[in-house]
Amino acid sequence: MLEGMEGVSSFAGEIDYAFWTVNLICLFLFVITIGAMFIFLYQYDEKRSKLTDTKNIKHNTPLEIAWTVIPTILMMVIFYIGLDALKVQRTMPADDKSVVVKVIGKKWSFSFEYPNGKKSSSLIVPLGKDVKLNMTAPIDDVLHAFYVPAFRIKEDIVPGQITKLWFNATKLGTFDIMCAEYCGTRHAYMRADVKVVSQEEFDEFLNPTVVAARTAMDVFNETGCIGCHTVDGTVSAGPSFKDIYNKEVKVISNGVTKTVTRDEAYLVKAIDDPDAEIVEGFMAGMMPSFKGALSKEDMTLVLNYFKGIEVAAKPAINGAEVVDINGCIGCHTVDGTPSAGPTFKDIMGRKTKILKDGKTIEITIDETYLIEAIKNPETEIVEGYQNIMPPFKDVLSDDEVNAIVEYLKK
Repeated sequence: MLEGMEGVSSFAGEIDYAFWTVNLICLFLFVITIGAMFIFLYQYDEKRSKLTDTKNIKHNTPLEIAWTVIPTILMMVIFYIGLDALKVQRTMPADDKSVVVKVIGKKWSFSFEYPNGKKSSSLIVPLGKDVKLNMTAPIDDVLHAFYVPAFRIKEDIVPGQITKLWFNATKLGTFDIMCAEYCGTRHAYMRADVKVVSQEEFDEFLNPTVVAARTAMDVFNETGCIGCHTVDGTVSAGPSFKDIYNKEVKVISNGVTKTVTRDEAYLVKAIDDPDAEIVEGFMAGMMPSFKGALSKEDMTLVLNYFKGIEVAAKPAINGAEVVDINGCIGCHTVDGTPSAGPTFKDIMGRKTKILKDGKTIEITIDETYLIEAIKNPETEIVEGYQNIMPPFKDVLSDDEVNAIVEYLKK
């Protein structure tokens, strides 16, 4: 946490100014109050002053005005500076000028989802860019609070509602995220981090050139499973994932204790309907249902992990990378300028004339046309161009062709 002591957000200076103003005013009043107390203790000690010598002051107009007016002025100063700092924090930037991230806070983890659907267990943001957080928690969860000391931001996360925060990071680095609202058993472990990176690194994070194979651990981190389950056998809020498959365990179902084998059917049910059978020694109502929340591929990854078969999901194919590797940019541009072949800019849905079977016809470019144009470019030649493109029918896989088509849609 000490790495953010100086404040690393665009409005941290205003927050710190308000903080130190309040504290210095309080210190001033403390010195006046406690100083007067010690003076009176010394001056009116019974060894130095007889009771009969002490005057009984009933009224002092200047003093009463002073202790009324001065604190009032100081209070108005605090109010003005505090309001000024609050306005900066609560004036949200426009969505189209910000990186908008959805934050899910739940027992006991944070997860982050970006506009392109990518998810992560750490908040990755670009340096010097406004970041807007839309935060919520599952309807059956509890109150949490998103707190980043280094950015001077804190806001409650309320089940079933959306609360908002924004910041603009001014320093590269990794900074702590904590839950600042007591939320139950694992509250102290509900932590994550903000990683402030360059714009280039952020772009690579969102749309990586080389897509790493997806693993079960990615699923666990994204869905917050690691907040309650360990992978090393240690006890936590939920059963450990270590050596879980095909082991017998006692569960409570409808008030009856029974022994079951944690086979695939049991594990799927435990993920989809976790309160149906509660492992003995653990509490009901802790884990939300993930029915419909996990894709078929993610469920397969998770089950294979439990079985001890760590099979990575097939990595997504980057259409832009396929285009680049196969030299398409040598003849096609992406900015609309003429070249040896039609430009890729706004190609999907474009009306164009083609030469097919010796006849010129007008078509609207769609997926079917693009697939055929990639695999067998000589069958339909765009008017004004020559047939100089080699066929990619036996060069690219169907998945690679489809990835190019998805890239051309953007």
